[in-house]
Amino acid sequence: MEYTPGLHLLTTLYTHRHDLLQHSAGWRVFINEQVKLFGLTEVGQCIHDFPNGGFTAVHCLTESHISVHTWPEYGLCTCDVFLSNFRQDNDATVEGIMQHIHVFFAATRHESQSLRR
Repeated sequence: MEYTPGLHLLTTLYTHRHDLLQHSAGWRVFINEQVKLFGLTEVGQCIHDFPNGGFTAVHCLTESHISVHTWPEYGLCTCDVFLSNFRQDNDATVEGIMQHIHVFFAATRHESQSLRR
């Protein structure tokens, strides 16, 4: 079997919804819904709320990972979604999850990069 590189999207999102950047409670619900919606398998997670606001989260998947780090004081977050294409083509899933992240944070603009790896 030959390996087909997966899609890795890295994005900085800007938003006026500082409340969504402040604490991880809404993110926790949202990301669990995404994992179920897209049929992914989570194998672990680490989520930390910072005392002065903002949070960081990494969700390890059998397919790879999803991560986010928020800066409410700047109205932005950085996130990445990477899924391997080991058993199937997951490119549309990566793009779908990232689109949902844009909607969740009510992004007003974004800067994105994509990698094949």
